[in-house]
Amino acid sequence: MAYGEDGKLGEDDKILLLMHNLSLVHREIAWTSLEIAKNASISEDYLISMLKQLEARGYVRSFSDADGEKKYYLTGIGIIKISTEFT
Repeated sequence: MAYGEDGKLGEDDKILLLMHNLSLVHREIAWTSLEIAKNASISEDYLISMLKQLEARGYVRSFSDADGEKKYYLTGIGIIKISTEFT
């Protein structure tokens, strides 16, 4: 997990931790970026940029549901990354 010089979690790890705490760990319970952003108390645009980076690294996956809404959830690798930091 990436900690800054001040000992605090990096922004990307905060998103992974939030998604893990919300149990967004498989497709059936994935949330939209707006839902996640509201829970994270950050702007949706900023969250989307973070989610794109996390998806590129394989920690998050996205898909469009039947209504065309893009939803996000943690991959197995994302779950392992965030879980191992606290065990």
